[in-house]
Amino acid sequence: MRKQIVLSLFFAFVSLSLSAQQGYFGYISFNKTVQLMPEYMEAQLKLEELQSEYREEVERSKREFDRQYTDFMINQDQLSSTIVAKRQKELQLLMDNNVEFRQNVNKALEEHRTELLNPLKQKALEAISAVCKEKQLDYVVDTDQRTYLY
Repeated sequence: MRKQIVLSLFFAFVSLSLSAQQGYFGYISFNKTVQLMPEYMEAQLKLEELQSEYREEVERSKREFDRQYTDFMINQDQLSSTIVAKRQKELQLLMDNNVEFRQNVNKALEEHRTELLNPLKQKALEAISAVCKEKQLDYVVDTDQRTYLY
């Protein structure tokens, strides 16, 4: 069933050119084909959910830093120099941790995106290969990347 859906999507985006001496060509927008797959929407929803969780944690960390910084600024004049230095180090460490966390979030999101989309891309490539064999195409060009898919 799913293969039929992918194949029908493929037919929607493939246009055959005139026969050249080198063989038959087909053209497809690979990204659009993958985006039209039913599983793509599920993957996008999972990614958005994960992004939302990370965004909430980043905002929570930022609020915590802002709270501690404001508290420090208000009470700084009443504290001894040793405690001021200690709190400044704590704030710097908290800020560094927040920056590192944001970098790790971006990396984790990209890895998760790749993990979710690679099976879909592989499935699309298999469907393209099957259609190429069936239609006896010699080449299929991805119009997005301007590369050969088959």
